[in-house]
Amino acid sequence: MRKRLLHLLLCAALVLSLLAVPTAGASNLAFVAVNDTIPLTLSGGELPFYSNGVCYVPYTVFSSVDIYPVYSATANTVTLTDRSGRLVYDLGGGTVTDENNTTQPMGAALRNGIIFLPAAYSAAHFGVQCSVLTSSGGYTVVRFTTGSQVYDDGLFITKAENLIAYRVEQYESAQSKPEQPSQPDTSTPSTPQQPNQPGTTPDPEEPEEGEPVTVHLAITDGVTMDQSLALLQTENLPAVFFFTEQELLERPYLVRQITVAGYPIGLTVDDADNRPLEEALRAANHALDGILGRKTLLCLLPETAEAAALESRYCVYYQPSARLTATAAAKSHGESVLLICDSTQLSAGLTILQEAEASFAQLTETTVLS
Repeated sequence: MRKRLLHLLLCAALVLSLLAVPTAGASNLAFVAVNDTIPLTLSGGELPFYSNGVCYVPYTVFSSVDIYPVYSATANTVTLTDRSGRLVYDLGGGTVTDENNTTQPMGAALRNGIIFLPAAYSAAHFGVQCSVLTSSGGYTVVRFTTGSQVYDDGLFITKAENLIAYRVEQYESAQSKPEQPSQPDTSTPSTPQQPNQPGTTPDPEEPEEGEPVTVHLAITDGVTMDQSLALLQTENLPAVFFFTEQELLERPYLVRQITVAGYPIGLTVDDADNRPLEEALRAANHALDGILGRKTLLCLLPETAEAAALESRYCVYYQPSARLTATAAAKSHGESVLLICDSTQLSAGLTILQEAEASFAQLTETTVLS
């Protein structure tokens, strides 16, 4: 009798665990909610998944709730930190260690070159609750709540339906956008622009056939970043915003606004800054820590030997003297490229890339460029 009862309880637990797994949406999309907002849309290889009943999300997602994620290629770890706690995931050992040096088996996962972490376990360590919801259209919504939420899960998902439907419509419209026929150019040829103006250098050659380019956007110029942010949010495109120390000190409110919108912050240096790169980065990280309570490893630096020497301590992406243009990027079929631009270049560049059916991906510490 006791064995039969145990068997029934195990069956019931299995059924409940299966019911708790949300179904996939009709489109290749999922969403991340924070309290009563939905700042992030996930697609492609970033989609959450279940393993042994545990929901996994990309490790970069946790920055949306002020939990700072850091990937270290040297140590083969991902660290989550806030002002009071720490979790270190050993990617090779399949363990996690907290701020008290307590280690237990709880592994990260690697899919499509993206590192995933267990959502609920990771969030709970920092006092954040996590629930996995399903919209009426079958789309997964991973919701983090910090105690500042107004709606419970049921009411939140009901109120979020219109926004989810709008995001899905935008995504599907972009995916099904027909190729525009090329029109003959009857205008008078103009003088070629400088290389740092994406998409403005004429090129008489026809683009080669091949797979569309994958573009990683790096946004610079702190003075106009609010314009870039507005455009990227409208287009629902990923990017990293790179600030100098001076820009961080002058516009802390913009840094917070960008972070709340779900975009990562990186560091760069001013051309007129004569300090050693490491000193300039340390000062910029100190300024960022004063604003957000965390630091970053993402850096956009000049292509020099001094910058290369910092690769063991930072995730360095290079800013060449002649930047890649949007026109050239659109012709980099099948490649993964970094496009550096500010608000004066972004709109025209996006138009060129979208017409070329380029895909856009988030630049992270694990991104490999062609």
